[in-house]
Amino acid sequence: MAFCSKCGAQLGEGDKVCPSCGNLVDGPVVASGSNDTLMGVLSYLGILALIPYFSKGLSSFARFHALQGMNLFLLEIIAGVAIGILSYVPALGGIVSWVVSLGSLAFAIIGIVNVANKEMKELPIVGGVRIIKQ
Repeated sequence: MAFCSKCGAQLGEGDKVCPSCGNLVDGPVVASGSNDTLMGVLSYLGILALIPYFSKGLSSFARFHALQGMNLFLLEIIAGVAIGILSYVPALGGIVSWVVSLGSLAFAIIGIVNVANKEMKELPIVGGVRIIKQ
């Protein structure tokens, strides 16, 4: 799977031009250095996702993970509000809270493993949800 070196959008096989930004395709993108790894890991650590998201001059690898992390963070906020509302139902609120917490932790670990493996993979299930677009 290849990604655009300018915007990080996923490219189809044989694409010569990025369908998202119109950039000429050079080849697949991989992470270049430890700064990319640091920014990628920060992307999946809750509110710390704001650091790479608002940083300038990120590689497409770090930008991809910053967007994934911000979308995950916003989904966690939405889930927190829903849990707050469900907390008025004693048993249901506690169960949903545990499930959402474990799910958030699992997605964060998957994202960090993808960063460590220098892969630009979307998170399962929530990776397709785009609250913040490129």
